[in-house]
Amino acid sequence: MPLGIIAKFHRRRHLSYNGSIEPNIVESSITIEMKNNDSKEQCIDPLLEQTVEVSPSILQRFEGILYALLAAFLFTTAVFITKELKVELVDALVLRFLLQTLMLIIYIKLRKNYSLFQQSTRRETSFLLINAISATAGFFAFFLGSHYLPLPDLTTIRYTQIIWTTIIAAIIYCEKPSIPIILAVLLTTVGVVFVAQPKFLFEKISSTNKNKIAKDHHQHLVGLFIALFSSIAMSITLLSNKYLLLKYKTKHSIIVCQFTLLSFCAVVIHLFYKYYFLTDRIQCLKQDFINWRYLCASLVCLLQIIASIFIQKAVKREHPSIFTIVQSSDILFSILLQNIFSSMKSNLLSIVGSILVLTSILIISGYKLITEIKDKKNSVPTITIE
Repeated sequence: MPLGIIAKFHRRRHLSYNGSIEPNIVESSITIEMKNNDSKEQCIDPLLEQTVEVSPSILQRFEGILYALLAAFLFTTAVFITKELKVELVDALVLRFLLQTLMLIIYIKLRKNYSLFQQSTRRETSFLLINAISATAGFFAFFLGSHYLPLPDLTTIRYTQIIWTTIIAAIIYCEKPSIPIILAVLLTTVGVVFVAQPKFLFEKISSTNKNKIAKDHHQHLVGLFIALFSSIAMSITLLSNKYLLLKYKTKHSIIVCQFTLLSFCAVVIHLFYKYYFLTDRIQCLKQDFINWRYLCASLVCLLQIIASIFIQKAVKREHPSIFTIVQSSDILFSILLQNIFSSMKSNLLSIVGSILVLTSILIISGYKLITEIKDKKNSVPTITIE
């Protein structure tokens, strides 16, 4: 009798989250049936399993974190250089918002063919309007606050937006405050007090170092309130942005485009109001805009466009809590730039306050990350095989 050979081969491939094919498991089962002349059947069934794991490279694994770090560095560096050039940050942003708006309109209309303003429901349109107004108000206040506060203090108070977001979300959804949230709020409060250093608590410090930071105590308080307003406005932006993305699946490019368009209009209105009522406005315009410092500041602010692109890439690749932690490196970059390259140094209490706010961000983001991981594990369905 001739030998009969039956071969069976199975192969499986899994798709990863980003669409690439990962050959995780290759299973092959070969059954060889042999019959001898005495009609006695011998069966050899070896199971050969070969596991091939293609692990991502270190660069691919930390790609989202690298994008977030680069975005934070570029944004903070642009703001710092503009301040060192003695140019008003709001004035230097005209070219940035103009170019970014034009680039986004071309991308949305010609490449993606999206609609900029026509939405499916009035509710979505209302949330888009809230998002654009709060984002413009928050960033405009941050840029305006750079005139009154040193960059580390301004950035530290701005990033209290994480705490404000948690508090507002807890009020809206009637959530009970947990111990990590209470601890983070306390650390943020103490950190803001250390950064602000009010005169009635830190009179000696306020009479020496703080006089170098601001013209007077009143001007410093104005900067603090502007920075707090910026953080609250940005927290509203985060909540409305999340609602639009989850509820209506709104394209993120449309949200950014509407923000840049409204911001450009706000900057133009600000400049018109600033110079129109001056008697010698022509001379002031020449003095403020027609010089090499303004040209350098405008070109440096274009780095914020690249930072915005990097932020979108980081958001798509990284968990929101991890992205928030990495993005708060703005605080560290601002402290380093201020104390290395500037003649104005941060005092010890300001640095401690920044560290406390940064610690509160780590607590909040880490708590959210652990909670989401636990919820995912609990929501995994169990399959019973009888």
